[in-house]
Amino acid sequence: MSQNARLQIERAMALSVELGLLTQVYNNRLSQLLREHDVTFPQFTILDYILRTGADGTTVSQISDGVEVLQPAVTKTVKKFSDRGYLTVSSVSNDKRQKNIVMTADGAGFIGRLRAALLPDVLNCFEDWAEDRLNRFNADLVTFREWLEENRV
Repeated sequence: MSQNARLQIERAMALSVELGLLTQVYNNRLSQLLREHDVTFPQFTILDYILRTGADGTTVSQISDGVEVLQPAVTKTVKKFSDRGYLTVSSVSNDKRQKNIVMTADGAGFIGRLRAALLPDVLNCFEDWAEDRLNRFNADLVTFREWLEENRV
């Protein structure tokens, strides 16, 4: 194996380990911050996804595919938050088994409050970063996320 190939493998493994650790630590951190609002991190990602679909709404299968959460967890989350008035669930005209899920104004307000509750933590994490470093980091994260979304396994 050439020196160049060995370095590429070592770098790939180091990136893989760091991404795994980063994901685990950050998701656990968000889970702890969301717990006091009676929301788990997977529930937050589901609600955020529904909010981003806008007035057209979405279905359980689309949410499940979009945030990579099993359909029973999506169904349970939709029930929990529709009971609170944060989501509306209606039958699709051509298939009564399929439901269209839309975020209500109260639900959008709830997501806004959750994001506001997380904001001080994010600001603290990055307060010492220069603007150009933040911009590069954000752009790299967006590029990486888009690649992951386009190349799902």
